[in-house]
Amino acid sequence: MNETISLKESYKSMNCFSVMEVDFQHRCDLSMAVRNCKYIMNFFNYFEILYCNFDIRSIVKERLMMGFFIIIMILLMIMIVHLVDKYISPVLKILSIKLHLSEYLAGVTLLSLGNSLSDLIVNLMPIRGHAPIFTITISNALAVILLSGGMICFLRPFHINGYCAIRDLLFLLLGAEMLIYIVFSETVTTKSESIILSLLYVIFVLVMFLDHKLLQRTIQGLYKQVEKLEQLPYAPHTEEAIRRKLIKLRKLEEECKLVEDNYRSTEWTWRRSGQVALNRKFLAKISDEEQFNEKISRNALYNPENPKNMFLIEEFLRELIPIPLEWKFSGWCRRIYLIILAPMALFCAIFIPCLDYRQVKHGWSKLLNCTQIITNPVLCVALIETMIENEYTKRVPTIPFTYAKWTLCFTIPLAIAVFFMSRTDRPPPFHLMFIVLSLTASLLLLIICSTELEVLFCIIGLVFHRTEDFVAACIRSFAGAIGDVILNIDLAMEGYEKMAFAASLAAPLFSITMSMGVPCFFNVDAQEEYSHTWIYGEYGANAYVFFVLAIISTLWWTSILNFDARRSMGVYSFILFMLFFLYTTLAEWNLVHQLSGDPDFLPI
Repeated sequence: MNETISLKESYKSMNCFSVMEVDFQHRCDLSMAVRNCKYIMNFFNYFEILYCNFDIRSIVKERLMMGFFIIIMILLMIMIVHLVDKYISPVLKILSIKLHLSEYLAGVTLLSLGNSLSDLIVNLMPIRGHAPIFTITISNALAVILLSGGMICFLRPFHINGYCAIRDLLFLLLGAEMLIYIVFSETVTTKSESIILSLLYVIFVLVMFLDHKLLQRTIQGLYKQVEKLEQLPYAPHTEEAIRRKLIKLRKLEEECKLVEDNYRSTEWTWRRSGQVALNRKFLAKISDEEQFNEKISRNALYNPENPKNMFLIEEFLRELIPIPLEWKFSGWCRRIYLIILAPMALFCAIFIPCLDYRQVKHGWSKLLNCTQIITNPVLCVALIETMIENEYTKRVPTIPFTYAKWTLCFTIPLAIAVFFMSRTDRPPPFHLMFIVLSLTASLLLLIICSTELEVLFCIIGLVFHRTEDFVAACIRSFAGAIGDVILNIDLAMEGYEKMAFAASLAAPLFSITMSMGVPCFFNVDAQEEYSHTWIYGEYGANAYVFFVLAIISTLWWTSILNFDARRSMGVYSFILFMLFFLYTTLAEWNLVHQLSGDPDFLPI
């Protein structure tokens, strides 16, 4: 009796990853008995699927199942790419326009937040309850800076905002130093230290807005100076002073320009900050014709003589077709990708509204959007309920509708009202409100996919007898940076290279401050004695040294090249990340010593 009680108590405190330490025939029973296995899994209990459903009893069969898991991971990455490209990226652009943010400010706020929010949520998940989150966070920041920033420099060389880049890099260095001080200053991480670390990002954002405001005032002051000089009698020195101030104005307005969506095919353009044109004679407001360009795609098919429900069903069915028109002009490789993507694209099209200024009618589909008013909240609430309750039935989660069904009381009347108030040939004035539904669902699915990737990476690493620290430093960091790289490349190729580069620096700062401070505040285990050992991890020093090297080298090459991003610097960034990956791999194989010191033990 006492042995049974002690065994149950040990199951409560046992880590799920210890399942891999026993023989195959005992793994099924142990995975069902250990409470932590249900706690750390997200939507599927993979250990029970492996060793109970498939009854794996050999290494060969286990390796084959790992190949199947790798295919699932590829599908999850494709899903992340689709969510970022079709839903998250266009919505962030629209928000940047509506909030009148400058290109750089949009990159360090909205875009970096969209890139890093999933990292914050995943750090709060049970799978990272005792994970080396310092190694994960610093390695992921290193991957974003080198891979995303390097890819932008390689694909779209441009002139960097010098003082902005230096300021962001110094904030990054300060954040890393604060983090390592908080981890090692004591044997525990206190709540006050977590709050201070999180406040660094708030200070960074406040500095950004203050700097933007001061820059706008400087521009207005220069305009007034130009007007005063133009009122003076003609003189060579006066003309020279006007010329110098106009050159300075052009440079400042180039740094302070707002994101603007003048619809020209699928191209994005810009306009200057302050709603003024650079004119030597007067300050001109943006013309009505220029403002009207924003509405071209919105009203492209509008005709007041058309019926309100013209082509209602045809438009609904066309939006649900998962294969786009580019199929006809694509090669065999692209077609394979579209076929794989089709089921996921259909699922997203049913539940997530698409808002994109580059599309005709901004992505509005009357019947589909009205149904999404009903289905989108049901899906989101049900998924959140599932993640909170964490109940399984035959190794798959039980999806409750306890709260989700009550959303129908509000969404069905709202959908009916929207249906009678809108047209098929033009989006309604409140179409912008669909951003809430689009962002909520897409970010929720992005978090779920990221968490499933996290669990699968851990399992595959354990099956191939790799340490959790190695998986965290190399594989997780690369996988976590994929979404950032894809979104930033997409923006850079559309002419948003400055915004993308700003996000490549600001997103790691968010991860280092908020994504570390918030989990350490809420994670009780992080506040226990000697918690710094598992927070830092075995390869934390490797990640930290290469991270500092990346920051210093970026400061070095931007200053030497007069803040001109060149392709060679992109290649340099790729090589530096490959060196980090190679060094960590060699340390895992015990061919070189990791940069951290050997553990010290007190004598018995």
